[in-house]
Amino acid sequence: TLRRCLSVPSLLGTPPQRSGRMAPSGGGLFVDHKKGEIPELKAALRDPAVAKNPKQQRATMEKVVGYMTLGIDMSPLFSEMIMATATKDLVLKKMCYLYLSNYAEQQPELALLVINTLQKDASDEDPMVRGLALRCICTLCVNNILEYIIEPVAKGLRDASPYVRKTAVMCVLRLRDLSPETVVERRLVPQIVNLIDDRDPQVVANSMYALQELQGTAGLNMLLQRGTVTKLLKRLREFNEWSQCQVLQVIADFQAESDEEVYEVMDFLDERLRHGNSAVVLGTVKVFLNLTADKPGVRRQVAERIKGPVMNLVTGGSPEVASVLLAHILLLAQECDGVFEDEYDSLFVRYSDPAYVQALKIQALSAVASGSNFRAIVNELSSLVSAFDNTLSASAIQALGEVALRLPAAASLAAEKLVSHLGKGVPAVTRESVVVARNLMRRHRQLAPMLLPSLTAAIRSGEADQGEAKAALVWVLGEFGEGDASIPEAPYLLEPMIDEWGEETDPNVKAELLTAAMKLFFARPGEMQQMLGRLLKSATADTSDVDVHDRALFYYRLLMADPNEAKAVVLGAGTSVDKFDEEGGEDLKESLFSTFGTLSVVYNMPEDRWLSEEALTARDNVTDPHAADPSWSPASTAAPAQDLLDFGGAAESQAPAAAGGGGG
Repeated sequence: TLRRCLSVPSLLGTPPQRSGRMAPSGGGLFVDHKKGEIPELKAALRDPAVAKNPKQQRATMEKVVGYMTLGIDMSPLFSEMIMATATKDLVLKKMCYLYLSNYAEQQPELALLVINTLQKDASDEDPMVRGLALRCICTLCVNNILEYIIEPVAKGLRDASPYVRKTAVMCVLRLRDLSPETVVERRLVPQIVNLIDDRDPQVVANSMYALQELQGTAGLNMLLQRGTVTKLLKRLREFNEWSQCQVLQVIADFQAESDEEVYEVMDFLDERLRHGNSAVVLGTVKVFLNLTADKPGVRRQVAERIKGPVMNLVTGGSPEVASVLLAHILLLAQECDGVFEDEYDSLFVRYSDPAYVQALKIQALSAVASGSNFRAIVNELSSLVSAFDNTLSASAIQALGEVALRLPAAASLAAEKLVSHLGKGVPAVTRESVVVARNLMRRHRQLAPMLLPSLTAAIRSGEADQGEAKAALVWVLGEFGEGDASIPEAPYLLEPMIDEWGEETDPNVKAELLTAAMKLFFARPGEMQQMLGRLLKSATADTSDVDVHDRALFYYRLLMADPNEAKAVVLGAGTSVDKFDEEGGEDLKESLFSTFGTLSVVYNMPEDRWLSEEALTARDNVTDPHAADPSWSPASTAAPAQDLLDFGGAAESQAPAAAGGGGG
C-alpha cells in the first residue's frame, strides 16, 4: 500500500465515538458538525491573521482533517488546502498531504496545481519533508502524473536519508502500475536490488517486498542467493517484527545444501520461537518445517520443540490470535500424530471464548485425541452438548464421532455418550446424534445393539424428521431389518414414510428410502412386497428429481429382469466402511503445509480457491526481464558464495553505492 494515511486520532486527541459525535478533546476540536461551517473554515484558511498564528492555523487544519475522517465532504476547501501546503510547519504539511491524497481524485485539475510545491518539497533539506512529499505525489490519483514522479522517485532511491529511500522503494510500485516500461528504462529494479544491502533494516524490508512484487518468483529467487540469505539471517534482530516475518518468509524457501546447514539455521532461529508476536513464531515454524520436509524423524522433533511456544500464545493471546494458531495446530496435529496429546487440557473450551474459537478448540480436541487421553476428551466434548447452544452442541457431537471413528478404543465410550444425548429430547441434539450414530455403525457394526433402541425411539418421536438425520434413520431401518441386532418393526416404521412420498421434498431422503425398501424387501419379502410396489409406482411417476426418478426405474427394471441379480446388486458385499472420504485429504494437507502461515490454513483450503486469478498470475509477472542479467547485476548478488554457517556477529552493512553517504 502506497498511501499510508496519518493516524489522525494520534495527532488530534481522542478518536471519534460510534454515535457519530466526536468526543471533546482538550482543545474542544471534536464537536458536532454545524451546517454552514465549511464556509467558516474556508474563511479561516484564507484569513491572513490565522496564517500568522500557528496554533490557530493548526486548530483549523485539525478540524478539516477531523471532519474528513468522519466522512464529511471537505472537498470545497481544496484550493485553500493547496495554498496551505506552503508552510514550514511539519504537522501542517502532514495534514495537508493527507487531505490532498484523499481528495485529489475528485479535483484532478486543481490537484495539478500542487505538483510544483510537492516537487520542491521533494528536494527540501528536511528528510521528513522530502519523504512526505514523495509519498503524497505518488498517491495523487490524477491523469498525467507519470512525468512528475519519475525524477523524484529515482532521486529518492539514492537519497541519503533512509526514510526517503524506504518511501521511494514503495513508490516504484506506483510507477510500475503507471508505466512498467519506465521502470525498465530507468533500471530501477537493479537499484532496488542494491538496497537489499542498505544499512537501514526498514529500507531492506521494503526492498524485499518491492522486488517480489516487481519480479514475482524471479525476484524471490534473487533473494534466495546464499550471500543474501546469510546477510538477512545475520541482521534478523535489527528488523521490526513485521519485517522479520518477511525475512522468514524468504528464508523458508531456501534450500540448504547439507544437514549441518539445516541444524545451524534452526539453532540460530530457535530464539525466534520465544517471540511475543505470533506471526514471527509461525514464520519461524514454517522455516523449520520446510528445512525438514524430507526428514520425518527430525520434523517430529521440530513439532515437539514448537509445541510449547505455540500453546503459550494460544492460552495467553487474544481470541483472534488464538483462532489463527489453533488452525495451525490442527494441521500440525494431523502431520505429527501424538505430539500435542499432552496439551489437550489447554484446548478445553471456555464459555467465555467466542464461537469461532470454541469451534476450533473442539476440532483440535478431536485431532489430538489418542489412546492415553481419549476418555478425558470424550467426556469434555460430551459436556458441551446442551439445549442452549445448538451450534456448539452440533460441533461437539461431530467431534465425538470423529474421535470414535479414528480411535477404535474410544468407540464404545462415544456410543454411550450418544445414547445419553439421544435421550435428552432436544431435536437439534437428536438430529446430530443420529447422523453420528449412523456413521459409527457403518464402521463399528458391533455397536448396533447399544445404539438401535435409542435410534428406534428417535424414529417414533419424530425428533429427527428432516434432512440428513431423517436419511440416516431410513438407512438404519434398511440396514438392520433382520439379524441378531435388528429392528423387528422396521417395515412398519418405514411404511408411513412410503405413504408420504409426495410430501417429502429432500431428494437424499427419497433416494435412501428407495434403497432401504429394496434391502428390506430382500430380507422380509412377505411384509415389504406391497409397500415396495407402492413406492416404485410413486417414485417412477415422480419427475421432481432426475436422480431419484432414475434410481426408481433402475430398481424396477432390475426386479423385472432377475430378482436374484437385483439382490446381489443392491446388497453387494455389505455396507461396512473402513475409511470415509472425509478422512483422506492428503493432497489438501500437503497444499496447506506449502502455504503454512497464510490464510490458506485459516480457511482450510488451497490458495487457488480463495485468491483471485489476478493475484495468482501476478507471481509470474516480471517487470524487468533483464534484471537478473549478470552483466549489470550488483556485486552483492554476484559475489562468491559465503559461509551460511557463519553467524558470528552482525555483518557490517554497506550503504548503497549511490546513496551518497550520510544518515537519516
